[in-house]
Amino acid sequence: MMHPRRLKGSPGNIARYYAIGDYYTKGEAERSSWGGALVSELDLSDDVDPETFRSLLAGKVAGQQLGRHRADGIQHHPGWDFAISAPKSVSVMALAMGDERIVQLHERSVDVTLAYLEEHAQLRKREAGNIVHETTGRLLWARFTEHASRELDPHLHTHVVVLNMTNGQSGDPMASLETRAMYAEQMTCGQIYRNELAHGLRELGYEIDFDPRRGLFEIRGVPKALIEEMSQRAEQINEHAQQHGLVGQASRRQSFYATRGAKVKTGIDTLLIQWRGRLGPYEKPLEAVREGAARSGEHPVPVDRADAARAALFGIRQSEGKEAVNPLGRLYTTGLASHVGEVRFQNLRPLVDAHEERRKLLATRGQTGDEILTRGRTTRRTVRLEQSLAMHLALAVGDGRPVASADRLLPILEQAGLSPAQERALVDMATSHDRVTGLQGVAGAGKSTLVRSLKDAALPGTILIALAPTSSAAAELGEKAQIESRTVASLLAGGGYGISGNHVLVLDEAGQLGSRQALRVLEISQATGARLILLGDNKQTGAIEQGKAFWLMQKLGMETAELTESRRQETEAMRQAVAHARAGDYAASIGRLDKVVGGEDAATLAADVVAEWTRLSPRSRAATNILVLDNASRLIVNSNIREVLQREGVVAAEETRLSVLTPGGLSDQEKRMARFYSGGQVVTFGRDQPGAGLGRDAEYRVVGVVRDAQGRQRLRLVDEQGRTHLWDPRAAKASQVNVFMDEQRVLSEGDRIQWRLVSKELQLKNAERGTIERLEGSLARICWDRGKRVQTVDLFRHKTWDHGYAETIYSAQSKTYDRVYVLAPVGSPLVSAQNFYTAITRARYGVKLWTQDPKKLVERLEDRSGEKTSSLEGLGRLERDHRVQMAARQGPHLRQMKEDQDRERLLRSDHRLERELWTRNAKPKGLADKFAGRAQKVFEALDHHLHSLLSDHHRNRDTPAPTREQQTRDIGREAGRGLDR
Repeated sequence: MMHPRRLKGSPGNIARYYAIGDYYTKGEAERSSWGGALVSELDLSDDVDPETFRSLLAGKVAGQQLGRHRADGIQHHPGWDFAISAPKSVSVMALAMGDERIVQLHERSVDVTLAYLEEHAQLRKREAGNIVHETTGRLLWARFTEHASRELDPHLHTHVVVLNMTNGQSGDPMASLETRAMYAEQMTCGQIYRNELAHGLRELGYEIDFDPRRGLFEIRGVPKALIEEMSQRAEQINEHAQQHGLVGQASRRQSFYATRGAKVKTGIDTLLIQWRGRLGPYEKPLEAVREGAARSGEHPVPVDRADAARAALFGIRQSEGKEAVNPLGRLYTTGLASHVGEVRFQNLRPLVDAHEERRKLLATRGQTGDEILTRGRTTRRTVRLEQSLAMHLALAVGDGRPVASADRLLPILEQAGLSPAQERALVDMATSHDRVTGLQGVAGAGKSTLVRSLKDAALPGTILIALAPTSSAAAELGEKAQIESRTVASLLAGGGYGISGNHVLVLDEAGQLGSRQALRVLEISQATGARLILLGDNKQTGAIEQGKAFWLMQKLGMETAELTESRRQETEAMRQAVAHARAGDYAASIGRLDKVVGGEDAATLAADVVAEWTRLSPRSRAATNILVLDNASRLIVNSNIREVLQREGVVAAEETRLSVLTPGGLSDQEKRMARFYSGGQVVTFGRDQPGAGLGRDAEYRVVGVVRDAQGRQRLRLVDEQGRTHLWDPRAAKASQVNVFMDEQRVLSEGDRIQWRLVSKELQLKNAERGTIERLEGSLARICWDRGKRVQTVDLFRHKTWDHGYAETIYSAQSKTYDRVYVLAPVGSPLVSAQNFYTAITRARYGVKLWTQDPKKLVERLEDRSGEKTSSLEGLGRLERDHRVQMAARQGPHLRQMKEDQDRERLLRSDHRLERELWTRNAKPKGLADKFAGRAQKVFEALDHHLHSLLSDHHRNRDTPAPTREQQTRDIGREAGRGLDR
């Protein structure tokens, strides 16, 4: 792990702290040394001399005095400590068990890490009145390796004190160091260190266990209980961070300083004796680990090039699945984390570089999203994906028929009671001749009201369908507009089957739509001729997967109406709070909320939220929703509310313990690799897997990972009858694989529950809520909020539910409540401007907010918008790839595509007519007719399946590879070919 921090104090005190030792007396093996490209220029010796160190910390170098001139003298910041720590099991084997080879390996691993860190050294200078950052790749550091933690546990770590100085090249004057890029690479540096260390341990004969998602590892055989026992310092930090809702390295540094104890001075020789004595019952297992390493002996462990290639590709694919543009370091980190002990940085880096040389990976130039992108990268296929949106918008111009005529609109406008802006938006949507249009509206602008009016005004034969990324949002729009509703996923799974030019697809919460989903919806609209109307708000919570398609399509020229006035908020204070939040003035917005509660830690805040909610009357409780950022907070709040309601007698005291399935959180890339599965997980399949003998919708529990005769990893699954199956995750389509965690919940009569996954069998949408009226064993009679429908459900068979008191902000989007309570721990990585705005705009009358420190929350909101990245934005191509420019460049190609789409629509129409005639006229009387009818159904099913496959084939077919000259000249032109595929 790497933990950077800014040094504080006088140069003399800092030099004494590192050179002499602060909380124990260092031993002879704990040496210090200079490092970095500036060492030779400054002619420094091997060991760090305290006096020279102090002078350099003060900014005195090569006859210069660095720093800023202030009224009270020159002010110079001394530097930073980039500390690198070994995993606890490594410290135990190296120090408590005395394996000196591991200490030497640690030093070599630190060398590799620092070489990468130095590449990101920068200085700031002014050019033409602007501040620019110049990468120098030249550092000076003083390095101190230590063997104990502040709590005097074995802790092998190296302090790398980076001095605040750099220059462009040897002989240039020194300048102060800019560390922004170095801080951005701390996760990558930590992973480079761990991969180097883990691979070296294998070469020393040790075996390791690693987590491919987090990139962490420990030496196999070192007892976990001992690791915990010898991690007193880490335990203190973790406990403080958990109590105060601090997540991430930057936030956890607060816990580091808050939990520092008093210094206890002792010697390293004494500590070595103490550590050995503390081993107790763990000494035998540790001796076995050491003996096992000795038996294996030191031996080279060659890196399989195929493993390195898989790691590099995984790093790219996994990262681009979430963001269109990523820091280059994230690609390295993700790839290395998936192959700890198998692949080192020197093996992976050339393969990632090769992707860039072949222009499959492109360097971005501009800022996109809200993350610092010192070296932004996007993939060529992501660029093509976003350019495809522009091509589809160009194809849609003039390709649609109006939904309503002026004659039908006039009486609707007279009766609907719409505002002038709503009337203008309705007319634009209804009369447009573009097949694809948008409506950008602030939260609560009455977009669903417009859809209802549009439905009333629609021409005869027009069929409106409500779509949304979540089933709850689709159902909400469908109910309000009184039209059929589906999820986007359902539409895409069917490949647009049954959709025609008579349909109008009204896609709500379009801001939650990822780029790939948006493209597939556009393809269905193009193939069928159906009108597509996108409704959304760029300020609200965006997509989980890659892209911000709704925003991008507006930038690329989609005809878009706009609604800027919210009609949801009923009080002046709420209207002002929402307006300030939308304008980015979060301090003013928070100041207009009903109540803002501060607290010491996240647990106290959650308890305060529950106490406030339970003081409400039953009627007010029903109209007040508690919104949280993440599922962990949701579980805490749910548990606290249940305890109160049981004391009140609202929830019965008698409880039934049941299993629930919660999302495993695996991405499509992770689902295809056996190493990402863990024991106890439950796997289900959307389709039969005949090769492995696995059935659709059945539950299979993961019991282990094995290797076949070829050395490939397979999962060992056990079905509900106890039978074992071996399954290769690469053999299944990731979208057809669902991975869950099996957790326990207690349930009682009177409990509120929330359904967590769409169920066709039960006719339940995701996020539907209901109340348990009766509970007998696993049979629950539930009264659902929607329509007050009462249903008996066997919760032993149907496990995708949870307690339904608190709700995440993401699932609450599209919903409205009288009042909202928001729990927002400052340290949560999900704190963002988009989430804050989405949360407070759910309320009509008032919002109460719980957070540790309102001022720090404002700083976080100003720093993190939550906005996703875009390839075209990062490459500076938004104007060049606008649909108008795209149409001008691709004129002949567009005309050919339009001819092709017209032919395809005609064929679809003919096929639909034939099917309708068959349905009307076929009346089976005898056995032969019945067989013919069944054959027709089989034909229709096959036809449907082939349409879906053909669509996938066209979408995934590769474009002919352009020459390097063509790529360099115009990546847009290269990407323009085959955009219909």
